[in-house]
Amino acid sequence: MNKGINGSPFLENQHNFRSLEGIQAQSGKKFRKNMVYRSGSLDKLSKADIRKLEEIGLALVIDFRTDREIASFPSAKIPSVQKTIRISISDEARDKTMELLNRNDAEGLEKVLVSDYSRMIRNDSERFAEFFRTLEQTTEYPLVYHCAAGKDRTGLASVLLLSALGVDPGIVEQDYFLSNLRLKSFIDRLIGKATEQGRDGEILRPIMEVRSEYLHAALDEIDRSFGGMDNYLSGVLKADKDLLKAKFLE
Repeated sequence: MNKGINGSPFLENQHNFRSLEGIQAQSGKKFRKNMVYRSGSLDKLSKADIRKLEEIGLALVIDFRTDREIASFPSAKIPSVQKTIRISISDEARDKTMELLNRNDAEGLEKVLVSDYSRMIRNDSERFAEFFRTLEQTTEYPLVYHCAAGKDRTGLASVLLLSALGVDPGIVEQDYFLSNLRLKSFIDRLIGKATEQGRDGEILRPIMEVRSEYLHAALDEIDRSFGGMDNYLSGVLKADKDLLKAKFLE
């Protein structure tokens, strides 16, 4: 993988921006260079960040955020971007999180994303199908898809995409958990700030990290409700695996 993107942060104000390049499928083929990136919100990009995105020729943005999120945190203007496609996936976990934080309910916060991952699989299949249609049909590259933190909605989209490309589940999980490494300094700062303000900052950690139980809640829902990953991808999302492999693997 490109060290400048998958190793050290590529952007100074969005550390969870990274490429899928170099991820190897079980066929032995690898994800092509400078085609697809995943990220958190692009609202706080510095001038240097914008220059870097122009240099790689970023052409298409797929934004998973809701109207509320986009209104509060509008993306920075990137001159090379030709089009932004919105595929809105609900952030309803945010409202539940705020309610639990106000009650200082640490146990409840441990479970928010477990239920939310299952909900996304049950309720947002049409949005994930639209994501696949976009990947299959677009000729605008490189592209980036993102949500707010780049770890949950984006993380699940990445799990589905890499699975469709025939990537080993262990490698799929490695990419998923890379968000914890990328976001660690930000998470630690936020928890430290909350603690300084007299709150139990550590209760925030479960909603700011990705965890095995979150991912497996989604995978279990796929097995339980849709008969497994292969059927979910092909039968529900109608993903054209052969086309995706031809476009993205070399």
